[in-house]
Amino acid sequence: MAEHNVPPGESKRFRAGLYLPFIGLAILCLIWTGIWFFSASRAEAIAEAFIAREGERGREWVCPNRSIGGYPFRIVISCVEPRLVTVEPDGLRREGRLGSLSLHARILSPGHFIAILGAPFVAREGEAGMMEIGWTSARASLRAGAESITEASVEIVGPTLAAGAPQQLDIRALAKGIDLHMRRSPGNVAGTDLVALVQDLTFAPLDHLAGTKDPIRMEFQATAPGLVPDPRARFQDVLEAWRLGGQKARVIVLKATKGPAVIDLAGEIGLDEARRPEGNLQGRARGLDGLLGSLTRRGGVDMGGLLGRLSGGQGMPIALSLERGRMRFGPFPIADLAPLY
Repeated sequence: MAEHNVPPGESKRFRAGLYLPFIGLAILCLIWTGIWFFSASRAEAIAEAFIAREGERGREWVCPNRSIGGYPFRIVISCVEPRLVTVEPDGLRREGRLGSLSLHARILSPGHFIAILGAPFVAREGEAGMMEIGWTSARASLRAGAESITEASVEIVGPTLAAGAPQQLDIRALAKGIDLHMRRSPGNVAGTDLVALVQDLTFAPLDHLAGTKDPIRMEFQATAPGLVPDPRARFQDVLEAWRLGGQKARVIVLKATKGPAVIDLAGEIGLDEARRPEGNLQGRARGLDGLLGSLTRRGGVDMGGLLGRLSGGQGMPIALSLERGRMRFGPFPIADLAPLY
């Protein structure tokens, strides 16, 4: 059997070639590690700049025990019990506190941020009012460019609400889930589409008044031409520019269902000079005879049965007007409208 003799120089070059892939991998890891640490420092600088900018606007953000992790493919900024404190010109102090917050940014998907929210959220307004919201899980997603926010979503599973005086949270509600979505409108005209869904909302006082424990389902869809959120500007300033442009939001669906009762509305809403909602909503209400009947029969009048006969099964027409700080059903005022900002 013939023996193959390899010259010593070639043998050394052959063995060195075996290590080249590992050397290249090590170099790539070092480069990637440098990119990650640079990106992490940039993320921390952005967070610091945001906190400083908000402080100049009278909003104090506090992020205790802040840490940065997520190596190698993500950047995760975490806080324990982050807080937001605002003080109004009249001295009224408002404070919101979250159980925990972790903000995830992917190195391979710049501009896409995911936030994991830890319960509960506690809000206080001076010494008079308090609200506490809990949930099973909650997350938010945000896609933003240099000049606009293209998409934002919030998904909350199993939310609960308690509100009232600090020592007596007597207003309580719970739901199966809440979804909020905002995205750029498709087409050539810049704008924003809004979608909200509340599933299986239970509110005991309303159940008692209506005489039924059927859960409430609410759906909202609207499009707002000309409204383009800018991450560099306050949302109030974006809304003000939209208002001054004379734009209005088109409400495509505003629907509430409780058992057989359904209210389905659509219309247009803008902002008046005092930054209050103004516009009109029109539609129909079906199946209210049972709910109204349970209310009015207690007073000896079967208003629900009367409305059911008048509507003839087609549903009762509804027309709501929002003007001069009032919401009216026909000539009857039903709610006051406060400025949005």
